[in-house]
Amino acid sequence: MKRRCVFSVAIVITLAALSAVALASSLDGMPADEKPEQRPTSETTVAIEPETTAEPRQAITEIAPTENHTEAPYQSTVASLDWSAEESYLLAKLAMAEAESEDTEGKALVMLVVLNRVWDDEEFPDTIEEVIYQPGQFSPISNGRFDRVEPDADCWAALDLIMQDKWDESHGATYFESKSESTWHSENLTFLFRHGKHYFYTDKEGDGD
Repeated sequence: MKRRCVFSVAIVITLAALSAVALASSLDGMPADEKPEQRPTSETTVAIEPETTAEPRQAITEIAPTENHTEAPYQSTVASLDWSAEESYLLAKLAMAEAESEDTEGKALVMLVVLNRVWDDEEFPDTIEEVIYQPGQFSPISNGRFDRVEPDADCWAALDLIMQDKWDESHGATYFESKSESTWHSENLTFLFRHGKHYFYTDKEGDGD
């Protein structure tokens, strides 16, 4: 009876020893399997982060040269922007007197008619003030409206359109009118275009009057 018990205990001890060896072998093998799986995860994180942070920097760098490049090749049709603050005020004031109900471009076109006359080498006076006050040229001067008005914000926006944006769609117009019973403009000048309520003209070719 004792021999059977001793034999059974020996079997149990042997099985326990074999289980311990198998468990140790299994535990020894686990780190070897896990380490290769963790390394790619760490490497992938390091590889993605610099690419993600680099993309916005490249976009910002590309935008700034593009903005600068659009201004450099621009060639304005405006002949000269060299005039005083007082002359700027006179231009804005005339735009208010002549084109208060017109849009920003309509006001700018009135100013450009004055400037086109200044830039004309032959027929008109050589300064903004002299062109505006030349007798018989602009009705608000003769009827007193020019003295009564003050430029609004849109008049100054029209001036900025010319000075800052170098906008000029006047086609060289040196005259404009609101349609009336008078036929002088249509009979003596070359019609160019209409903007709003104003019709724009220039001298006929070969006609200095």
